[in-house]
Amino acid sequence: MKKADQIDNVLASLWKKNLPTLRERLDLLDRTASLAASGTLPEEPRLEAYSIAHKLTGSLGMFGYQQGTDIARKIEHILKSPTPAELTTLAALAKDLRTSLSAGL
Repeated sequence: MKKADQIDNVLASLWKKNLPTLRERLDLLDRTASLAASGTLPEEPRLEAYSIAHKLTGSLGMFGYQQGTDIARKIEHILKSPTPAELTTLAALAKDLRTSLSAGL
């Protein structure tokens, strides 16, 4: 087996192993986006969602989901210091993130 195939197999195995966690993280981002739809977001859920977006930004590219990385980075940026107008865009971004990962979910 070629080295590249071995790496692909390891990454595929890691992806499958981490799917439950990934789904939980996407669900949390969805819930946060729903809270933020009003243009305000309490500090605790904002910080938790920021942490999740940061983790996704760092990990999705490794699995070949560059578009997901880009969307997670936008979410992370908004959650770092959100404006009311930006908060209202989170639902669409969370949906786009889930869509970009749909092949792997």
